[in-house]
Amino acid sequence: MFPTRPRELRRVLATTVVVAATGASLLSTPAWAEDEVPQPASVTADQVPVAPAMTEGLDTAARTGTPAEAARAHLKAHQDRYKVPVSDLKTLKTTKVGKQSSVRFQQKHDGVPVFGAEYAVQTEPADGGQKVLSATGTLYTDLTVSTTPKVTEATAKQRMFSLDSHMGTIKGAQTAEHGLVVLPNSHGGTLTWHFTVTGARADGSPVRQEVYVDANVGGIALSYNNVDAADSTPVTGTGVRVDGSEAKLNADQEADGSYTLVDSTRDMFARTGGQIRTYDAQRKNYTLVAGGPVTDDVPLVKSSTDRFDGANTTSGAVDAHVNAAKVYEYLKDQLGRDGIDGKGGSIYSVVNVASNGKDYANAFWDGSKMVYGHMNGVPLSVGLDVVGHEMTHGVTEHAAGLVYLNQSGALNEAISDYFGNAMETADKGIAMSDPTSGLVGEYLCNGTKPLENCALRDLNDGRSAQKDYIPVTLDYDNGGVHTNSTIVGGALWDMRKNIDTKLADQIIYRAAENYLTPLSGFTDMRNAVTLAAKSMKVSTTDMAAINKAFDGHGIQQGWEQKGGTHDGATISADILPAYEVYGGVDEQAAQVNGDVYAISHGDAVAWDQGSAAFGITVGRFSKQSGDSDHELAQKGAYLIDPYLDNDRVVFTRITADGVGVYQAGDKGQGEIKKLVDEPGADETEPVTENGALAYIRTTPDGEQDVMLRKADGTTVNVTPEPGTKASHLAMKNGTIAWAGGDGTYLYIHNIATGTTQNKRIGGFLFNYISDIQLTSDRVFYRVTNGFLIPGTTLGSTPASDVNQMANLRYPSGLYVAQFSVNDNYLAYSTYTIWGALGAWDGPPKTKVAKTSDVLAGLNDFSRVSCSSGSQLAPSLGDGQRVVWLDTTAAATDVVTRETFAGTCA
Repeated sequence: MFPTRPRELRRVLATTVVVAATGASLLSTPAWAEDEVPQPASVTADQVPVAPAMTEGLDTAARTGTPAEAARAHLKAHQDRYKVPVSDLKTLKTTKVGKQSSVRFQQKHDGVPVFGAEYAVQTEPADGGQKVLSATGTLYTDLTVSTTPKVTEATAKQRMFSLDSHMGTIKGAQTAEHGLVVLPNSHGGTLTWHFTVTGARADGSPVRQEVYVDANVGGIALSYNNVDAADSTPVTGTGVRVDGSEAKLNADQEADGSYTLVDSTRDMFARTGGQIRTYDAQRKNYTLVAGGPVTDDVPLVKSSTDRFDGANTTSGAVDAHVNAAKVYEYLKDQLGRDGIDGKGGSIYSVVNVASNGKDYANAFWDGSKMVYGHMNGVPLSVGLDVVGHEMTHGVTEHAAGLVYLNQSGALNEAISDYFGNAMETADKGIAMSDPTSGLVGEYLCNGTKPLENCALRDLNDGRSAQKDYIPVTLDYDNGGVHTNSTIVGGALWDMRKNIDTKLADQIIYRAAENYLTPLSGFTDMRNAVTLAAKSMKVSTTDMAAINKAFDGHGIQQGWEQKGGTHDGATISADILPAYEVYGGVDEQAAQVNGDVYAISHGDAVAWDQGSAAFGITVGRFSKQSGDSDHELAQKGAYLIDPYLDNDRVVFTRITADGVGVYQAGDKGQGEIKKLVDEPGADETEPVTENGALAYIRTTPDGEQDVMLRKADGTTVNVTPEPGTKASHLAMKNGTIAWAGGDGTYLYIHNIATGTTQNKRIGGFLFNYISDIQLTSDRVFYRVTNGFLIPGTTLGSTPASDVNQMANLRYPSGLYVAQFSVNDNYLAYSTYTIWGALGAWDGPPKTKVAKTSDVLAGLNDFSRVSCSSGSQLAPSLGDGQRVVWLDTTAAATDVVTRETFAGTCA
């Protein structure tokens, strides 16, 4: 994907299975084995058993047969190293670059595919057979989970929507079912049902959400957005580009005498019938064209003559068609690749999409085609680097299949940036030494701004992994897939500056095609490039330049462990916040009540703290040496979304049999007991105060009622009217508040009087309430701006009168504002993304001010912490007690301070 506007991304993964540690990394780097330093696969208490991430030189002699046969024989002969039976490996494909072949295998467990588990074995002809040179990838060596599900696929699909409130905000949602998949972890694996949900968020961002629902429990284990988009005669026509220049293009003359942008002249057409085909969505909402083949209601670009101008220029069709042809020729001539899929398949572009009638300021690869909108009236297809970027996403999907999150996602983006820029510099004759050579998207302003001010990113920004990698949780930019991409992209670009450009392109292509696998990270990229260069027998001078490029960007073995420090006390280390998986779950580091805290966390795929997949840690700030936290966990259940009052903690419990609300007395130290768990309904988002309990009850027809169970045990439906929707439930001082309707209404219910007020938020209709918190007498809420104006806004109203709803003057200009508020203080975390060069202004920081000052419109915020890393999801306690998620090191820790830092040097 090629973002051009900030947006609150919910591309969340329940863990990072990325093999190299990241800001939210939950899996240690697999063992790296060479012939000189053999290292068998091993596992510690918090690691997943894996095969070596790389082997080299294990075979001394050639093996007989095809590359696939030789690769299988190699894996079988060295099963003591790989620890996975060859019978568990399905051959996916064999690719050939130069003399070298790469055989890819998909790991299966009892016939069920294992998420991200691919291995590539590289061979070359020798002595009448094939010599195995190396092997790279990720295999899991100790999977024991049963592949017989306890939860049906239909139930899993229903739970997916009832447990994640963000699913309900997807416009035009369509769900594809993919069957069972095993997610690896250190306790034998998790069996899941895999679904793909496509559509759009309220902010207009495209969705291709990959969701994995635990097939034994029924809870969401993993979720992330995977958007990275006839009878005729060939003729040569003329197209007028957006900049006014004319270009020759290939088109087809139809039987009726008209002309269409269909290019049947490329080499692929004779072999496979492959064409370059360009369609005009005619301002159709992009959600209606994204995903799957081009539908009949999206026409081919057409002209009555062989000249394409006018609307075909302003739509971006001419530029898209011309640039797609350039990319095809580059792939064929420079890399020897036959189109996006490598098999001569047709290349599809859809231009002129809109978002709710307005310009859609983005472009993306949707898994089968490129989709282009306009930015400030300029079609994004004008940039060859943009078109090359999106088409390269398609190449990467067919080649390495890099998972779109954290380091593997940043690597995915970096490869697209690299090849998009390589194509553009070659096309425009820009020297690699030119300071503008690394700019990405610099021509999208059509000359109205200087190139450096128009660009989205810069591969010459000089960022280093050890100094500049921004470790963020997965709900921000999929863990930094864009914000961290120029680190590894810069290393690749520096490599291209210092060796022959064609050689550099071929090395990186071979690395992606033959060595990278879905979970590869930055260090794996260095390994892949090194192996690819060795296989091409590059000179020692070139190899030194390659090493210097990666060294210059801090990408060295173990670089993730060279982080900064934080100035708080860690109360829970290396956790996965549950809110990254479950929309509607409180976006705070912890629930705090006096001296007690409750932390909702998970270990869904790649890490294990000895608890259930999702559990709740309850502890005390005042614990003495030797005291330990109490873990609320049950085998076969997910426990999430805790809420504390003076006596107990209540939470949502998910099992194969149902979803209900449970409690643990003695402030979480007591026995787990059921409060409400009705058959045929899901009860979620519990809140409690002084013995009263409120929760949301979701029925199979999708209705979401707010239920109130009073301290005397009586239960009432606070929302008896039909068709109710509710989310973000909060309770305090005898008041309940929630977001209702389509998420644009604030509801406030007084428990004592039984009365309910509601009012719609102001602003654009596509805005929605994304969080609600209460003080003793006020309601505070966050509004996510879903259309045109990026970012979020905080607002407040007296609990007694919803008609006084108003936005706070400060904080202002927020991108994402997780916040916490009490009678004394308001704290929020924020960052700015996508400046002139698509960079952040640094890791997210948390700031705080007196609540009274905020309500008075004063901008008197100070720092909560001087941590060098990210500070997210603040939670306020008594006095100046604050808890936050800190990603300073290569993990996400829950950290606390008793007093605010104030100012930082």
